[in-house]
Amino acid sequence: MIDIMAGKPNAILAISSTDRYITYSRGNANQPTSDSLLAQYEARGPYSNDFSITAPGALMNGYIDKIVISQIQLQYNLPTIQPGNNDILPVVYETGEGTGTYLFIVLPLPYGFYTPEELAALLEIQFTTYIPDLAPWTVTYSASTSTYGAVGFQITSDSPDFQTWFFPTPEYLLTQGSNQAEINQVLKTYKLFGFNAVNQQPAIFQRSYVAPEFLYTPYIDIYSDALTNYQKLKDTNSSTIRAKGLIARMYLSGVGNPQTTSPAIYDGTRLVNPSNALGCNPFILTFDLNSPKIINWSPDTAINSLDFQMRDCYGDLLFIYDTSIAPGEAADVYNTEFQMTLLCVERKN
Repeated sequence: MIDIMAGKPNAILAISSTDRYITYSRGNANQPTSDSLLAQYEARGPYSNDFSITAPGALMNGYIDKIVISQIQLQYNLPTIQPGNNDILPVVYETGEGTGTYLFIVLPLPYGFYTPEELAALLEIQFTTYIPDLAPWTVTYSASTSTYGAVGFQITSDSPDFQTWFFPTPEYLLTQGSNQAEINQVLKTYKLFGFNAVNQQPAIFQRSYVAPEFLYTPYIDIYSDALTNYQKLKDTNSSTIRAKGLIARMYLSGVGNPQTTSPAIYDGTRLVNPSNALGCNPFILTFDLNSPKIINWSPDTAINSLDFQMRDCYGDLLFIYDTSIAPGEAADVYNTEFQMTLLCVERKN
């Protein structure tokens, strides 16, 4: 543990992302009350990926020299498949055996949390529903080598006509009128299932040629312009995004044993142990930072309000809800909440 945490006097400023829900009794700014339970029940904004916390008085008042981020707890609620991010799968299939003529179709994938076996069942349903000409379809998931050497997903058309099919490349999608945002959406779907450029070869089956990645983002970045206002040395990263105000990068594997993906185990027809993979279910992580971020502060300035953003590995605001739903309509909301302990270090007299 570093010296500034062990020896210098400090005061705790405990932050919760749900503190963004503050109301004022009868409009009186001096009578704030927490409205988090009702706000979460009603699934209303502001949402956890972009918000501010403002109190009638200062959040912390005193001669603060430095602020240390000591601990962060994260409640990860990002679905495995997210609307607008990785919920479409384009397929090109042959109109008949040996015709060499192909049709293009985009399969929608309902969003939500899925285990590997559930994803396989979902694909089988969608392929059967949207491409019945090549049915029956069989989709399997395996964490070990199968008949065709696949580790991951395998999608097979058992059509007696032996019509071939494939997953199109980004260049092919451009010829079909897709824009770059839609192509990125498709590439994220490919990443989820482990498909790559090899899958552009027409065949009666396609399989994962790289390891499927069920965790949508391997880390979450928290930004705050207010906290880093007095920091002369600015944060950055090795990407092309270079957003300012980075205060924490949370690696979602946590600290401890490696996170593995295990297949479902059956005793005959009875499920003994369901499959699991990080990202297939909500989870909670606590980061006890042995090398915490130390933020420079001005002793003449109180901490009056704080702003926060959470972004994924692509630099986008963390997914919260389906933005295609019209305002006022019911939406499934997946707020990823966090709690943070800030140590406000007093200036030495």
